[in-house]
Amino acid sequence: MKTNHLILLLMLSFLFSCEGERIDFSIINRSIRVNARIDGVKTRATSNDWSQGDAIGIYMVTAGSGLAPESVLAKNAKYVTEGDGTFNPPAVAHDVKFPMDGSTVDFVAYYPYGTVTSAFEYSVDVTDQTDQNAIDLLYSDNAAGLNKNSSFVDLSFSHQLSKLVVHLKTIDETALVNTAVTVKGVNTRGVFSLTDKSQTASTKGDIAMKMSDGGAFAEAIVLPAESLADATLEIINGEYGYLYDLNSSSTITSFDPGYKYTYTIELDTRSPLSVKAVIADWMDVPGITVTVPKDFKVYQPVGEGTPENPYTVEDARNVSPASGVWVKGFIVGYYAGTAVGSFTNDLADSTKIKMTSLALAGLPGETSGSKTFPVSLPLGEIRDTLNLKTHPENLNKEVKIKGKIGTYYGATGMPDATAYAFVVEH
Repeated sequence: MKTNHLILLLMLSFLFSCEGERIDFSIINRSIRVNARIDGVKTRATSNDWSQGDAIGIYMVTAGSGLAPESVLAKNAKYVTEGDGTFNPPAVAHDVKFPMDGSTVDFVAYYPYGTVTSAFEYSVDVTDQTDQNAIDLLYSDNAAGLNKNSSFVDLSFSHQLSKLVVHLKTIDETALVNTAVTVKGVNTRGVFSLTDKSQTASTKGDIAMKMSDGGAFAEAIVLPAESLADATLEIINGEYGYLYDLNSSSTITSFDPGYKYTYTIELDTRSPLSVKAVIADWMDVPGITVTVPKDFKVYQPVGEGTPENPYTVEDARNVSPASGVWVKGFIVGYYAGTAVGSFTNDLADSTKIKMTSLALAGLPGETSGSKTFPVSLPLGEIRDTLNLKTHPENLNKEVKIKGKIGTYYGATGMPDATAYAFVVEH
C-alpha cells in the first residue's frame, strides 16, 4: 500500500507544476517527423523518387542563424526511408527533438549520408559511376521557422551536381559495336559546403560513363564547371575512336548544378562525327550541330590477357591498365638505372646485373629500350628463377608473366608480377 501511495503522489506532482499550472503533455514527445521530396531535373539514376534504405543527414539550428558551430542544436543526424519519402532515425542516438521551450528552429539536410567535417564540408567523388544514386548529391535548407507544434519537417531537396547524357547512333544506321564513352578533363573530386552550397574542385581527370546494355546510351553525374575548356568526350565504337571537344559548343558552355545536359551524337563510320547538343531543363534551348573527323583507330589486342592467350608486349603497351593479366615476351635484358633508357643486355659483368627487374620484348635480341616492357621481380621464387644475374641462360627465352599493367620505370610495364611460366614450343 505504501508503494501505491508513493506512485500516486509522483503522478500528481508530475501533472501540476510548483505554481499549480498543468503540464502540457504535447511537449513530452518532441521528436521531429520528416517528409522529403526531390525537386528539379532527374539526375538520380532511378527517378526523383526515394529508394528503400536511402539515408539523409540532418542539422537542426537556431532559427535565422544559419549553419554555424554556435547555432547547431542537432548535428548530422542520420534518417532513413523505406522509400515512401518518410524518414526516421535508425537508432535513438540520431533522434532529433524540438526544443522544449517552443523556440523556433531551421533545418539543413543533405543526401547521401556521410562524413561531414567540423567546417560543414562534405567530400564529393564522381569517379565511379557504377551506383549513381550513391553520388547524386542533394541538399535542402527550405524547412525554417518550425517548433514543437509543427506537424512535420517537410524537406525539399535539390540536385547540386550536373548530369551528362549521351545518345549514340550511326549515321548510316549500322549497329554499334562495343561502345564506350569517357568524359575527359573534367572535375572528378571536390568539396561541397553545407553552409552556402559552394563547391570547390580538387581533382581533374576522366570519368567512364555508365553505358546502357545496348551501348546506345551513356550517362554520368559530374561536378559543376564554369568552363569546359580542355573537356572532351571520347567515344569508342568498334575499331575506331572519336573525340568531341565539349568546349566547342556555343550552346552548352558550362555545367551548372541541377541541370541535365544531353548530347545526341551520330557516328559517321566513313569519316565525320556529327553532334547535336541541347540542355534539358525548365526552358527549351536551341540545339547545335557540328561535324568533326575521326580521331584515332582503336588498338585491337592480339591476346586476351589469359594464361592460354596472353597479351603480347605490344598489346600490354596499348590496353588500359589492368590487374591479374598475363603478358608474353622474350627476356632481352635488364635496366641498370630507374628508367627504360637504362636498358642493357650486357651480361659480361654479373656484379652490375640487377636482380629486381627484367626487360621483355616482342622479339629476341631486342636492343632498343623504348621497345621493351619493364617487369618488376618480387622477392621470392619469381625473382630467384627469372633474374639474369644468377640465370644468364634466361636471355632471349620466351616467358609469360602474370601481374598488373601499370607504370614502372617511367613507362608502361608490370610493377607487381605474381606468377610466371616459360613458354615451351611444341
